[in-house]
Amino acid sequence: MYGGQAIELDEVREQAVRAELAHLMESASFRTSKRSREFLQYIVEHTIHGPTGSLKERSIGVDLFQLPQDFDPGQHTIVRVTANEVRKRLAQHYLAENGNPHPVRIELSAGSYRAGFRWEAPAAEAAEINVPVDRLPVPEPAVATQRIPPPANRFIHTVVPWVVAFIAIAGGLSWAKWAGVKPTSAESSAGVVPGIVSATLPADDDLRIIVGAVNPFMDRSGRTWGPDRFFSGGSVLLHPSERIVRTLDPDLYRHLRTGDFRYAIPLKPGTYELHLHFAETGLADFISAESSGEGQRVFHVSANGKRLLDFFDVVADANGVNTSDERVFRNIAPAEDGFLHLAFSPVRGTAMLSAIEVLPVTAGKLRPIRIRAGWTASWKNSAGQEWLADSFFLGGNALVRRTNPAQDSNSAAPDIALYASERWGNFSYALPLPEGKYRVTLKFCEGHYGKRNSGAGGVGSRLFDVYCNGVALMRNFDIFKEAGGEGRPIDRSFSGIRPNAQGKILLSFVPVVGMACVNAIEVTEDTR
Repeated sequence: MYGGQAIELDEVREQAVRAELAHLMESASFRTSKRSREFLQYIVEHTIHGPTGSLKERSIGVDLFQLPQDFDPGQHTIVRVTANEVRKRLAQHYLAENGNPHPVRIELSAGSYRAGFRWEAPAAEAAEINVPVDRLPVPEPAVATQRIPPPANRFIHTVVPWVVAFIAIAGGLSWAKWAGVKPTSAESSAGVVPGIVSATLPADDDLRIIVGAVNPFMDRSGRTWGPDRFFSGGSVLLHPSERIVRTLDPDLYRHLRTGDFRYAIPLKPGTYELHLHFAETGLADFISAESSGEGQRVFHVSANGKRLLDFFDVVADANGVNTSDERVFRNIAPAEDGFLHLAFSPVRGTAMLSAIEVLPVTAGKLRPIRIRAGWTASWKNSAGQEWLADSFFLGGNALVRRTNPAQDSNSAAPDIALYASERWGNFSYALPLPEGKYRVTLKFCEGHYGKRNSGAGGVGSRLFDVYCNGVALMRNFDIFKEAGGEGRPIDRSFSGIRPNAQGKILLSFVPVVGMACVNAIEVTEDTR
């Protein structure tokens, strides 16, 4: 490790470095770690103005971390550990913003405690265009009738020819509001530029978007999710290796858009249900044993100016970090201009989002939830009803049997294929639904105990409780006894069920004797 001389920067370059440092301090990569922020600020300041030799492990340990002058680096490794953490955060930040114009990038090379500055634009432009995303004007949807005013600055001169070419193809755009806004993430390379919005729907009226992604994705249930589009503002954060629970599709939650941002989604006239997906990732390493992470990020969500979520906290809503969280809203319609305008406004920290679904429905109706427990793909029954791959679960084990335990005498039972798989153990399902009354149907079939199965056990071998939002639906439920033997499908339905304050029907399966299990779950609107 070495110190070296301070780097001499002219006023314009120093201003650009400080603007980039401020942007990093506000980014999702650094906002959760006070120590990393202070370390980066310290080394940047001392690289620019510090005395010769001030950036060595011992001097940093004493000056920044208040270690004694004679501390043993072999015992106190905080300087090296923090430097490595800052390197990772810098790499993560710039990877997530790949394609974004950065007049200067701040680096920390391995083996050094001095900051490096890599210039990617003329210094005179650096301070001009490096404005924090949340201070940029919010672009409006494309309007073909608007005129293009004369360019106002050097940055506009560099993009006007490109914009004019695009107008010739698309028929015009809202330049007055968009001028000066730079792309906020790598997604722009996929034909998505903030403020430039296609006025047509995709071929499939089911619209699904993975926020921050540049490529389409097919989930376990065979549904296609498109890359990020229709956005303005914010920046993208990538967590490629986080383990995320309550989903078989963690890749939906690898990218986040954070900051103060908007979506303007073109829709055909009609009624839709809106699904917003979240997962608070990257906090697990920064939460103490006494804290679960609530309160670190709070924001509002609105649709067409109407508030959908007030002071929303993903960790509190999902009951944990690295947990997929879905909120569903009914009776969504485009505004008069034909767009669904979604706004994500920070209250504390930054707003965030992982994925969006906009699904057409009959006015006043909602799509049912049907889950095939333990199964890793979607399935359609003879009536054409689709059952999703196992979803929304936490805990337990998936089991797919080689032989369907349902007896031949029951082969005429509807949806008999559902009983070839199950989830068993001590587990729960958090089913996302908007306010309303619902009918919940649980499907069971004893596939382990009895002469036709393992040859052992019978009545009393499996007893468990089922709770809905903390209220008992069934106690000491015995599939074998209630169905009259093994391999006999049996349903239990419950009406008048309402979601909890987090917009979930939380079903908990708690073992009493042996293990709890379920083969399938269906939730439909209760029209009675």
